[in-house]
Order: sequence, then C-alpha cells, then structure tokens
Amino acid sequence: MKKISMFIGVLSVMAIVSCKEKEETPEVAPATTTNQTIEVTTEAPVVEEKQDGTSISVGTDGVDVSTKNGENKTNVNVSGGTAKVEVKK
Repeated sequence: MKKISMFIGVLSVMAIVSCKEKEETPEVAPATTTNQTIEVTTEAPVVEEKQDGTSISVGTDGVDVSTKNGENKTNVNVSGGTAKVEVKK
C-alpha cells in the first residue's frame, strides 16, 4: 500500500512540474562583428578678441592697467617695486 501511494505521489508531482509554462528564449545568431566609422567634424575654436576699453586689476602682487582703443593698446604693470609700461600702435 505504501508503494502505491508513493508511486501516485511521484506521478502527481511529475504531472504538476511538466504542466508549467516554459519560457522560450529566442535562439541567438552567432555574434558578428561590424566595423563602423564615425566622422566627427569640429569647428575651430573662436578666438575671442578683446573689446575696446580699460581694465584695472589690483592684487597682492601689484597693479595691472590695460587700455585698448581700436588698434592702439597700452599696458601698465606695477609690481614688486618695478614698473613696466608697454604701448602698441
């Protein structure tokens, strides 16, 4: 009697397991390698031209004064007890 109930139990477990839905995984084709060339075009960086005007910088290392008017340019730099004046036309 025990063998028959054991046999019926095993059959019922097998029936339950076999009735589960199986997830089908699609077959994957062998990996193929592809070479792609990507062209990137970049524009040259825009050089920012200093506008006309005067700028003054004061710091612990000295004073710097710059003036630009069209093509005329003047730089004055005072630091460390020395002075430097540069005028460009």
